[in-house]
Amino acid sequence: MKTKKLERLILCSFFLFYLIIGIYTLEDYGINIEEHTQLYSGFYWLDYVFNFFDIDFLKDEIKIFLDKVAWDSSLPNPEVFTYGPVFDLPAAFIEVLSNSFDNNFYFKQRHFLVFLVFFISSFVFFKILASRFNNFFISFFGTLLYIFSPRIYGDSFHNNKDIIFLSLVVLSIYFTFKLFKKKTIKNILFFSLFSALATSTRIMGLFLPVSIILFFLLEKLNIKSKNNFKYIGLTVISYFLFLYLHWPFLWESPVVNFFEYISKSKDWVFSYYILFNGKYILTTSLPDSYIFTWIGISTPILNLILFLFGIYFLSRRFFLRLISIDRFKQYNCDFWRNRNEMKDNFIIFNLFSIIAILIFLNVSLVSGWRHLYFLNIFIVYVGVFSLKYVFIKFRKFKNKIMFIFLILFIPNMYKIIIFHPYQSLYLNEILNKKEKNNFLIDREGLSRFDSINKILELENNKEIINIANASFIPYYRIKDAITKDQRLRLNFIGREYDYADYIYNNYVYEVDPNFNDKYDIPPNFKQIYSLEIDEIKIYEIYKRN
Repeated sequence: MKTKKLERLILCSFFLFYLIIGIYTLEDYGINIEEHTQLYSGFYWLDYVFNFFDIDFLKDEIKIFLDKVAWDSSLPNPEVFTYGPVFDLPAAFIEVLSNSFDNNFYFKQRHFLVFLVFFISSFVFFKILASRFNNFFISFFGTLLYIFSPRIYGDSFHNNKDIIFLSLVVLSIYFTFKLFKKKTIKNILFFSLFSALATSTRIMGLFLPVSIILFFLLEKLNIKSKNNFKYIGLTVISYFLFLYLHWPFLWESPVVNFFEYISKSKDWVFSYYILFNGKYILTTSLPDSYIFTWIGISTPILNLILFLFGIYFLSRRFFLRLISIDRFKQYNCDFWRNRNEMKDNFIIFNLFSIIAILIFLNVSLVSGWRHLYFLNIFIVYVGVFSLKYVFIKFRKFKNKIMFIFLILFIPNMYKIIIFHPYQSLYLNEILNKKEKNNFLIDREGLSRFDSINKILELENNKEIINIANASFIPYYRIKDAITKDQRLRLNFIGREYDYADYIYNNYVYEVDPNFNDKYDIPPNFKQIYSLEIDEIKIYEIYKRN
């Protein structure tokens, strides 16, 4: 009993501390280049819903908000907002209810909501591991690996698509595991709800209902259950029902629009050059190694090592099961011997299946591996399995093993601290200094927020400060994240260097042979500040001489 109380105390203390730190550091993070688009998307869908149901309440206020947000001429046509408004619509509704349109407040609120969703998913992830491994340290340590992977941690404050998707996948897997233990209507409905929300956020969420149906069928082969077809039918019906109910894009033509969403999602990428491994390569012609490279160079070494050992142990066990199948005896199609093995197989099957599908369909992915951040769930789960193996193999040295792994985890936390608030730009020790700067780093433009504060700190006298941008990133969108007083002092002038007082550069360039000198800094400007973290160049500021 004392041990259980201590474990609960440790768990509660950790999550309370994590929540406080998250809220305390929330304002340190900048906004990414897509957040203004997501802001617009939220109000667009809110306006659509209120018009669809002919609701007069707040209708005029929503229109005002939508018009105010639409100042950016580069915003896409609303028709591109095919993905579900799972996050953006409720966030927009909260903003309308506040009746105080302030861009700075809006983004602070959105960042808090993203963090809160990820925070909840972290606790649920602990529950997933606890249900599988039945060991507090293994589950707790796995949760630490899940939260404090620097890129994931950094994005958990501002990435309102990929982190939301990751969190919804965690919730879906939690109810998947509950279904493996006991098939109830409640568990099926919750699974269907969260997997539907995940699918509308990212099309890759389709793997959730497809894989659980497959495992229900395999289970039927295992135990000859007559009820599995009933559960499959209920899962399919409830999944599509939830998908339709929460996704306005489907309301007018559900079948046609759903397949349109699938067809658009495969190649939803613009054609431009990005820096990858020292070469500028078209986004539509990236090598198959692109995703694997990014996962390898931006995941902590400890996580990778545990994952590779876990892959070996799990794969070995799975194939031993396959070759031991005896169709003439009791274990007909015996893919697993217990529910825990069923959970493991679900994870390993989906991991390999998703990677295979991405390669086979030649899906275009840019911006590193942020679209696949949900794979962090599988990477950590598999890694934790190898930790369990070590515990079993060396059970006599349990306390020493726990101490060793906590020591090994220190570099993860060290990187979280030194990269703050740029954890999203983390690269691991596989690369040397030169190699680290051979990749596109700050594509999301996170350093814009910090650069504004730095320029205002350096320039106290000028009433109006003209800032140019030697970068492909739309610098002017940072006005969404700054205060009204700051907006009045700052004038964003693109690449009009002749009129600039300062020039910002974050080393993100487009490759255009017609404009080779497009981003060159004029000789009458002097570098006055540069930020480099762990040998990675983040951004620099130049001032007119």
